[in-house]
Amino acid sequence: MIFYTIVYVSFLLGWSFVRIRSFLSVQKNKEAAVFGSLMGICSVVGSLLIFRVNLPSMVVPFKFLFEPIGTMLLMQ
Repeated sequence: MIFYTIVYVSFLLGWSFVRIRSFLSVQKNKEAAVFGSLMGICSVVGSLLIFRVNLPSMVVPFKFLFEPIGTMLLMQ
């Protein structure tokens, strides 16, 4: 599992390095920052999934956000 994680993270780092340099070469600094942040999050989550760590559902934050809106709409 450690080998798979090392290969996965090194691939993502290499790909991110190439893409961020291409963004920076055309002066797209904000896009480079967003891309780097998303790839960082994806590498952490992907590594945890490779190690078979049970992650909480991604639905919970959206439920917390949209449930009050839905109840307000149903009350009308």
